[in-house]
Amino acid sequence: MRLPFSISQALMLGLLGSSTLVQASGFALIEQSASGQGLSYAGAAASTEDASVMWFNPAGMTDLAGSQAIIGLHVISPKAEFTNNNTSGVVAPSTGGFISGAGDDGATVGYVPNIYWKGQFGEYSVGIGFNVPFGQHISYDETWVGRYHATETDLKSYNLNPSIARKVNDKLSLGFGLNAQYVDVVLEQKINQSALGQPDANAKVTGNSWAYGYNLGLIFKPVESMNLGLSYRSAITHDVSGKVNYTGVNSTIPITSLGGAKLNQVLYDAGATARVNLPASASLAMDYQLNSNLQILASTTWTGWKAYDELVVDFANSSPDSESNQNFKDGMRYAVGMIYQLNNAWKLRSGLALDETPVPDKYSRSPRTPDSDRKWVSLGAGYQINSKMNVDFAYSRLFADRSDVEYINYSSLGNTTLKGSYDSSVDIFSAQLVWKY
Repeated sequence: MRLPFSISQALMLGLLGSSTLVQASGFALIEQSASGQGLSYAGAAASTEDASVMWFNPAGMTDLAGSQAIIGLHVISPKAEFTNNNTSGVVAPSTGGFISGAGDDGATVGYVPNIYWKGQFGEYSVGIGFNVPFGQHISYDETWVGRYHATETDLKSYNLNPSIARKVNDKLSLGFGLNAQYVDVVLEQKINQSALGQPDANAKVTGNSWAYGYNLGLIFKPVESMNLGLSYRSAITHDVSGKVNYTGVNSTIPITSLGGAKLNQVLYDAGATARVNLPASASLAMDYQLNSNLQILASTTWTGWKAYDELVVDFANSSPDSESNQNFKDGMRYAVGMIYQLNNAWKLRSGLALDETPVPDKYSRSPRTPDSDRKWVSLGAGYQINSKMNVDFAYSRLFADRSDVEYINYSSLGNTTLKGSYDSSVDIFSAQLVWKY
């Protein structure tokens, strides 16, 4: 039996996919450094400009003398306009006809902070970072044509990442970090009760989880002017504990397709749990000092999205376990960039990148994950205020391929197939203050 509201898809896509409107393709939020933002994060696992390197490769801390503190903020303004193309199984809401041109763009402005501290204890470099690796608020109008798939997604996550690194010799440094990650999610969508002559009901899922992982890396210097970086971030398994609440569910009419049971006997408030594995990733990067003024950077990153072949959700009521296939593929990210030292006070940055989406086709793309391949263009600048303090600014424009959607929401009251396409783009503004002491 398939329920009108697929909690398995809600937990999976809400916990992971809601942030896709504000980040690199897939679910891995890359906005963790304003200096790196100006490079489209080219060479991030090899570039040791400041302490934010500890997120991308903890071994990079060994290139930084003394202590540093960084506070940064990214303002992310996405667009994800949906164009309907013969969506089936949807009726006009009781409040009126469909809203056209309004409510079909669920993207909202997001704010992503970063905080880093790096210190030195003898031969060891140590640091701790506070990051937001996932997070977004997606809000569609409650009468939009895809309301049986999603109306609201509010995701928050917080990650603490203490790290330690040491130089093995003049050419090799090693680093290691631990991660404690918290996720909180709220998801809503409508339930179609038109077959019962009733207005839409509402389903709301809430859930949270603590989970733990690790990251490690190395920096190798074949020559003094070149850093080669290799880093790895482990998969993190979240055992999400949550609940689902229903409002407006019809409580009187037996449904033959549900074996004569009343709808409220199937859709009633209950607890739910699910195990979700955030994927592992690995990066290979280069930072080459071409001359006294110019640095060239490049990197490639692999993310193991194939781990999401299936999600199973256990319900604390009479409903059977729910299973959903994700069909994701592994993704790659490629980036190139350069840094130009204009004078003693100013340095300029630029970068290009290509992100591959893990969503394989239109049948696997939902309104919570309207993801597609993206091209990055970034510009940035750094200003040295004095010997101990500098600021960095960056702007990135992400161009997304048009993404077609033909996504089915299975229901005992009648399936709904969302058909159409998304026109998406993202503007990102970043700034950080770096204090060296």
